[in-house]
Amino acid sequence: MLEERIETIRAGRENGSDMIVRVELPSGLEIYGLATRNVYDGEWDNGPTWNYVVLGDQKFLVDTGRFGQGPALLEMMAEIGLSGRDLDFVVITHGHEDHDGGLNHIVRTTGASARAHRIYDRMTRLYPDDAPSEAKKNFPASCWHCVMPIEFSSKNCIAYHQEVSGTVIDGLDGNEENLGEAVRVHHVPGHSPDCLAFVAAGEAIMVGDAVLPEVTPIPTTERYFDHVKGVLGAEYTDFSGVCGLRTFIRSLKKLRAIGRDHPGIVVLPAHRLFYRNQWHDLDLAGRVDELIGHHIDRCADVLRILASGPKTAREIAAEHFEERLLKGLGSVMAENEINSHLELLVAAGDVQPAEDGRWTATGGHGFEAVIESLEAA
Repeated sequence: MLEERIETIRAGRENGSDMIVRVELPSGLEIYGLATRNVYDGEWDNGPTWNYVVLGDQKFLVDTGRFGQGPALLEMMAEIGLSGRDLDFVVITHGHEDHDGGLNHIVRTTGASARAHRIYDRMTRLYPDDAPSEAKKNFPASCWHCVMPIEFSSKNCIAYHQEVSGTVIDGLDGNEENLGEAVRVHHVPGHSPDCLAFVAAGEAIMVGDAVLPEVTPIPTTERYFDHVKGVLGAEYTDFSGVCGLRTFIRSLKKLRAIGRDHPGIVVLPAHRLFYRNQWHDLDLAGRVDELIGHHIDRCADVLRILASGPKTAREIAAEHFEERLLKGLGSVMAENEINSHLELLVAAGDVQPAEDGRWTATGGHGFEAVIESLEAA
């Protein structure tokens, strides 16, 4: 049981915020979990961001919490007797603000180098001459076609992006590179093009947002690739291996294989390790099966909804999701999720564009065969 393997150093809130925990693996490798506050409104709250300090032959930090949490994270490290100056480097699971928001502060304060997937390095830079509009000139490529309204991102994101875009990054390719002697890196795109997971001594895995307890990570869309391909480099010729639901499912299957190869591996997610006063102990392979099953069920429900006639992605989302999940910006995220499933259904021949942004069912049900045929990344 996870609870038996984790030592609580500092108790936090019932959602896990401010907790400090320690995991000692059978190999002797130590990992500390530091839960920094991550406040979002509404029913899309995932609890705090869990950042992990790995104490192997090299000492490094995985993720840095949301923007403004850098100082709190360093204070938590001090509480476990570790100075930021002791870090050899910091590594980022993926380029979302609740994971890399504190990166610049940590790097500036500690002198540690920063590592992330090479896609992260390219997408966090500013390209004002290539931006799709004047309003996006102060935003990196990752945000050129953000689903959030411009009034939201202009208010909440510019300072964060300016800091991140100025941070020097050592790029990783994610092809099972090693971080020190015991930690292996895996590229698992889909939730974000740059997602990484880290396997420590075959005994624990830090999965970022690729696999979460209770909630399902939001996939990117395949069309997102068309917006950013100009900055990714010639090695990325299409969405495959970068973004979209099909890419995400392939990454999930890769993680499932890791779980099967390492039975009992400790899963350390970036959210909800501890939430609502309880630990979430994940069987990696089993949880992946649940997530893939979730996407099968959603595709089936989209076809059910379209059986009554053509609808837009927004109309499908309004019928598919619970009303509580559609409040505020939830409706934008819900529509984005539906778009990712529509792309898979189009590839399966089950859905086709109609008119005025609507979609229509063809009568086919090939999506399960498509999902089954996808090979592990």
